[in-house]
Amino acid sequence: MLTRQLLLMTSFASIDAFLTPPFQVSKASINTSRQLEPQQSRLTSLYADADANAEEGEQPPASEATDAALPSEDMSDILNSPAFLQRKVDVLKSDISAIQTEIDEANTLYLAAKEEWGPKFDKINDESRLMQERFAREGSQEARVANIDVVSKMVNLIDTYDRAFQSIDASTDEEIEIVNAYKATYDLILNSFQELNVTKVETVGAEFDYENHQAIMSMPSDEFEEGMVCQEMAPGWRCGEDLIRPAMVVVAA
Repeated sequence: MLTRQLLLMTSFASIDAFLTPPFQVSKASINTSRQLEPQQSRLTSLYADADANAEEGEQPPASEATDAALPSEDMSDILNSPAFLQRKVDVLKSDISAIQTEIDEANTLYLAAKEEWGPKFDKINDESRLMQERFAREGSQEARVANIDVVSKMVNLIDTYDRAFQSIDASTDEEIEIVNAYKATYDLILNSFQELNVTKVETVGAEFDYENHQAIMSMPSDEFEEGMVCQEMAPGWRCGEDLIRPAMVVVAA
């Protein structure tokens, strides 16, 4: 019986020891915590004010920021020191030497390629130049032939105008107005001939030329020597160096 009571008392003591630390709180501890609460509140408010000041941040004066941005005198002395400047010069010389080496290599390649392909390119250039000259000559020749063809047809119209002017004797104002209108057209044709370098063959007073003159007849003349053209029957025309039509003339005998 006694043994059983001892066991029960031991068990209650163990349970009490087990439950007391985590779950039982003394009045002293409660009072202590209540006394610390105001102090903790004051500390919390102080920390909050410090954090607010840190977030707002006090900007340093502009002069201080400028001074911080500028290099220090020691750094400026280092950058302007003879050793540093000499090093910069050495680097620049090294870069220039490397670039000059590349230029020399490029020139060497150019000279080698020129020696190999130069004659071929010269031949191609000569052929191209000859082709251009031939095309220009052919184009000029075609333009010359076209001009001669047009002028050959127009000179017949000029002959018609000349014969009409010689046969018409305008007497009334209306007839004179008509003749003047034809003369204006005649002058336009002659101006076009001048633009095309079309000129008349020299006849009266010139020595007879088998290439430019066609003799219709010969007759004695007191005014002109023998072999000279004394009269023009129809004008001759030239277009540049080309004879379009020889002049029909009378030669003094």
